[in-house]
Amino acid sequence: MSHLKSWAKDGLTVLINDHSPYIDVIAKYNYREFKLLLEYSHDSAFIEDIQGNNYDSGLQGKGIGSLLVNTAIQVLRKKLPIDSLISGQMSDVGDPIESVLLKRCQQHRSAFWASFGFNIQPGMAGHEKIRALLSDLKVKENGLTLDKFPRFIPLSDFVEQE
Repeated sequence: MSHLKSWAKDGLTVLINDHSPYIDVIAKYNYREFKLLLEYSHDSAFIEDIQGNNYDSGLQGKGIGSLLVNTAIQVLRKKLPIDSLISGQMSDVGDPIESVLLKRCQQHRSAFWASFGFNIQPGMAGHEKIRALLSDLKVKENGLTLDKFPRFIPLSDFVEQE
């Protein structure tokens, strides 16, 4: 059974689709869709992907990824024990081929995940693993998404959908 919650303001819609054992956090704006996909169990979660805001989108650094991760952390705190392991693997799909730009994207991605409290585990460049206990993760309550929307939306502001 799927549970769907939504928040909308001035053309931005954020959806939380909990269809156990998966959770999708989706942001829609100007006919574009951005997704954070994760799979969870009773004591862990694996972040499968963030889609839609890669290098070619021109939207890296605009707060979309932070909005998605902030929302996912809040949902996981409601569903899982605080000592649950949250993990994932970074991906350089969609990054530029040119080495200087590629390196910059990889550094940006590592800094992005670390800013939420994830530890970056060494691995093949562009595909490092991320790990943290749920208790060590932090949401970024300040800042804007797309220069006008909050980067942090409390779960209490989401409305149950039928």
